[in-house]
Amino acid sequence: MKLLRIILALSVACVLPGLVLGATVGKITGVVTDAQTKEPLVGVSVQVVGTNMGAVSDAEGGYTILNVPVGTYTLKMSLVGYAEVQISNVEVSADLASYQNQELSSRVTDIGKTIQVTAERPLVVKDKTTTINIVKRDELLAMPVRGFEQVVGIQNSVVRIKSNLDVRQRGQRESVGGVGQELNLRGGRPSEVAYYVDGFSQQDPLSGISTSNISNNAIKEVSVTAGAFSAEYGYVASGIVNVVTNSGTEKYKGNAEIVTDNMWGKTHSYDQNSYSADFGGPIPGTTKGFFFFSGERRWLGDREPSSITKDVIENYSLASRFGDSPQRLPSNTLDGWSYQGKLDYNFKPTLKAGLSFNGSLDKWQEYRHSRLFTPEHMPRYKDKNVGINAKVTHTLNANTYYNLSASYYLTERIRGDGVLFDNLAAYKRTGVLDRSFPNPEEDEQNLFYEDSAAIRASFYDSRILPGSPEDTIVGYQSAYWANFLHRKSSYIGFKGDLTDRVSEHHTLKAGFDFQRHTLRYFENLDATLGYTKNLVNRYGFDQNGEESDAEGYANDTKHPYNLGLYTEDRFEWQSLVVSAGVRFDYFDYKALRIKDVLNPLDPGNVTGVDTLDPGDLEPSKKFTRVSPRLGVAFPVSDATQLHINYGKFYQRPDLLRLYLGYDFFEARVSAGSYYPFASPNLAPEKTTQYEFGITHQLGEFTALDVTAYYKDVSDLTQIFHQSPSSPRVYDFFANTDYGTIKGVDFEFRMRRTRNITLNLKYTLGYSTGTGSYAQSQYIVAWQNPQFPPKTTAPLDYDQRHSIIGVFDIRSHKGEGPRLGNTFILENTGLDILVRAASGTPYTPIKVDNAITLAAFTPQPIGSINSARLPWTFRIDLKLERVISVRGYSLTPYLQVLNLLDRDNVYGVYETTGKPNETGWLGTAEGTTFVQNNGDYEYRLKQDNPSNYGIPRMILVGLRASF
Repeated sequence: MKLLRIILALSVACVLPGLVLGATVGKITGVVTDAQTKEPLVGVSVQVVGTNMGAVSDAEGGYTILNVPVGTYTLKMSLVGYAEVQISNVEVSADLASYQNQELSSRVTDIGKTIQVTAERPLVVKDKTTTINIVKRDELLAMPVRGFEQVVGIQNSVVRIKSNLDVRQRGQRESVGGVGQELNLRGGRPSEVAYYVDGFSQQDPLSGISTSNISNNAIKEVSVTAGAFSAEYGYVASGIVNVVTNSGTEKYKGNAEIVTDNMWGKTHSYDQNSYSADFGGPIPGTTKGFFFFSGERRWLGDREPSSITKDVIENYSLASRFGDSPQRLPSNTLDGWSYQGKLDYNFKPTLKAGLSFNGSLDKWQEYRHSRLFTPEHMPRYKDKNVGINAKVTHTLNANTYYNLSASYYLTERIRGDGVLFDNLAAYKRTGVLDRSFPNPEEDEQNLFYEDSAAIRASFYDSRILPGSPEDTIVGYQSAYWANFLHRKSSYIGFKGDLTDRVSEHHTLKAGFDFQRHTLRYFENLDATLGYTKNLVNRYGFDQNGEESDAEGYANDTKHPYNLGLYTEDRFEWQSLVVSAGVRFDYFDYKALRIKDVLNPLDPGNVTGVDTLDPGDLEPSKKFTRVSPRLGVAFPVSDATQLHINYGKFYQRPDLLRLYLGYDFFEARVSAGSYYPFASPNLAPEKTTQYEFGITHQLGEFTALDVTAYYKDVSDLTQIFHQSPSSPRVYDFFANTDYGTIKGVDFEFRMRRTRNITLNLKYTLGYSTGTGSYAQSQYIVAWQNPQFPPKTTAPLDYDQRHSIIGVFDIRSHKGEGPRLGNTFILENTGLDILVRAASGTPYTPIKVDNAITLAAFTPQPIGSINSARLPWTFRIDLKLERVISVRGYSLTPYLQVLNLLDRDNVYGVYETTGKPNETGWLGTAEGTTFVQNNGDYEYRLKQDNPSNYGIPRMILVGLRASF
C-alpha cells in the first residue's frame, strides 16, 4: 500500500496543472512567408474558420495551433497590407501534425481579395515516427467494407483468420462474433491489439477481444498504428486501432442508409441487411452546444456464408431440413443493434466539455458442422457493450492545454444452447450416459452406432440419416449444447495529461491513466449434469448463475486495477522530429494465489488433509514495469523521409487466465481430471520491437513506403504441466512462451490524378514462437506433458505473403464521358478491393478418423506447422452514384463481394491438407466402416462449410444525406 500511495501522489502531482484525453486531436503548423521577398512574416493571424482556434506567426514566420480535433477544416490567414488567404480541405489526424506553409501576396492588385487554396493530403508525412495507416470517412464510405474491423483487415501486416471453431480447434481461440474474423497484427495474438473509440478502451479485459460495433456513418476516421507507439499507450503489444466518431457542427446534417441482398429472392440471397441513420447539429436554443446521434440495426440470416453450402445441401439431399434457402447455413444468424452519441458544449473559448456514449447488442448463433442434424441447438451468444465517457478541456494559453476525462465501459457475453440459452435450470437431464472424456464439451463429434433404439436416452437425439440404410440408427450427442458461459466485466477509468509547448522546438507531455475492473465469470462445463464443483468455474456468481458479491474467498468478484504514468518530449527542429518517452505501469491483480504449487491443497504437506482453506492461499504479487519509447523522423531530401523507432511494451495477460473459482480448483485437482487452471502468478507479457522505414515521393502524385520491423516477445501465457505435485498432477497457465516476428511492408500510393487513386500494399512476414495462443499446448499437456515445445516454429498466423490493392475511379460533377449535354458518369465512383494471401500453416498428422474422437489424439508426422493452406484470392467492389436533389444527396450503390465466386479455403484436415477429405475412408478401417455403414454420413461430416470463405454476394444500398 505504501508503494501505491507514492504512485498515486506522483500521478496527482503530474496532473494538478491539467489533464488531457489523447488520441483524438492533432495540430496545424507551418511557416508564413512573403510571396515576393520570400522572407518570413511576423504577426500573421491564422484562424481555423468556424472555431475559436488560432495562432499568430512568430519572428520566424512560424505558427502552431494545438489541440485541434480530428477533422477537415478551412484555414484563414490575414495580415494588414497583404491579401487574405483561405486554405480549404486541411485534414487533421490523431497524434499527427498538418503542415500548412503559405505565401501571402502584397501586390496592389491582390490586396482586398481573398485567395482560395485547396490543400492536398501529403504523400510524405513529415512527423511520422512509426507506422500509421489512416482511413478517412469519405474513403471508408467509398470502399466495399463495413465496420472498423474490416478497415483494419486491409492494412499491411494484418492476418485475417476465419473463426472456424469446430472441435479440433477447441481451446485455442474464442468466437469473435459478427463475421467471425480474427485479426492478428504483426505476428501478435488477437488480444495484443488495443481498440479505442474516441480515446477510450473498447475491449473485454477478460478475453482481450472487442465485440463493439460502430456504424460506418458515425465514423470520422480510423487509424491503425503498429511499431513502437508513444509512451501514452499502455497495456498493448502489437497495435492500436483508434476510431474517432463524428461530432455535431453549426449546421444540421444527417444520413440514412439501407443495404440488403434480398433483392434477388430467397434462393440467391443470404438475408444480409443493415439499416442506419445519424443526425447532428447545434443544440436548439444555444450556439455553444452541439450534438450527434447515430444508430444501426443489423440482421444477417447467414452471418458468414460459405461458398459450398449450396453444394452440400444438394449433394446430401438436405433441402427439406434447411428450408427454402439452399445457400444459407442453418442457425448462423445475427440480430444486432448499435448506437453512438456525442454532446459538446463550449462554456467559453478556453473551456469545453464533452459527453460521449456508445453501445451495441448482438444476438447471434454459431454454425457448428459437428451438430449438423440438431441445428436449433447450436450455441447461441448474446454480446452486450456499453461505454460512457466524459471530458473537460481547458486551454490555458496558446501553448498549454489540458483535459480531464472519466469513463465507464461494460462488456458482457452469454453463451448457451440455441433453445434453452440462459435458462440454466432447464439444462439438467436424467439418464445421462456416463462419459469419460477429458472435457465434456469435447465429445460433441463422437458418434454412437447402435442396432436398436435403446440409445434414445433423454440426453441423446436419434435420427435416421437420409440416404443411409433404414435399419441404421445413428445417435448424436445431446440435442443440447452442454457448455454454458456467462461472463461480465466492466471498468471505471480516469485519464489525463498535460501538454505544454515549452519552446519553439520542444513540446512536453505528461500524464496518467487508471482503471479499476469488476470481473464476474460463470462456466458450467456440462450444464446437463446440474451444479457440481468439478464442472463449474465461477466467481462473482452464485451456484445458480446469479450475480453475487457474497461468495467468500473462493468465488468472490475480482477487482484488479492498473495505473500508468508517462512523460514524453517531442523535439522538432526544421524537419527533424524526435519523440522520446518513458512509461511506468503498476499492476495489482487483487487476487489470492496458491502458496505451494507442489502441494496446492496442503502447503508443505503438513496436515495431510487435501482440502483447500484460506490458509493455503496468499495475496498475489504486484508488478511494476518501466518501458522506454523512442521514435525519430528526419528528411534525407525534399522527397525522402526516414523514420526509426524502438520500444518496450508490457501487456497484462488476459484476465481470463488469472482468475478461477477455488472450489472448482479443489474439486478438479482432487479428482485428477485434466483442465488447465488460471493463475494469478502470471507476470505481464513483454515485447521489444524495432522499426526502420523510408518514404520516397516518386513524382507529383506517387510515393513508395518501405518499412522493416523486428519483434522479440517473451513471457507469453501458455499451459504449464506441474509435476510432481500432490494429490494429483495438474496444469496451469504460466509465462513460458516466447517468439520472434519480423517482416517488411511495402506500400505504393497514388493520389487522385485523372480521376484515379491507387493504393498497393505487400507484406513479407515471418512469425515464429513456441505457442500461437494461450492454449496451443492443450493437447500436448494432456497427452505428452513432459515434452512441450522448446524451440520456435511458425505460428498459426504466420502468413508469408499478403497483397492488397485498392483502386478508386471517380468522376465529379461535369466530368466523364459526355452524351449531348449530359455527363453520363458524373458523380459516379467505382472502388475495387483486391486481396491475395498465402496460406497459414498447420501441422501434418497421421491419417485417422478425424471425424470422431481420434481428432483429439493426433499423431504428428511432420514438424509443427510445417505444411500450409493454399493461397486465397478475392475481389470486392462498390459502384455508386451521387444524385443531388434540392439540397439532398441520394447515393444508390451496388456492392459485390468475392466477385469471381472463388472457393477460398481457410481450414483443412491436417491428415490430408484438404478442406473436404480426411483420407480415412481409404484406410483398411475406413473400408470396413463403409462396408458396414455406407459412406454417406462420413462424407457429409467431411464436407464442412466452415472450412471455406464466402461465395459471391451482391448487395444493394441507398444512402440519403442532407
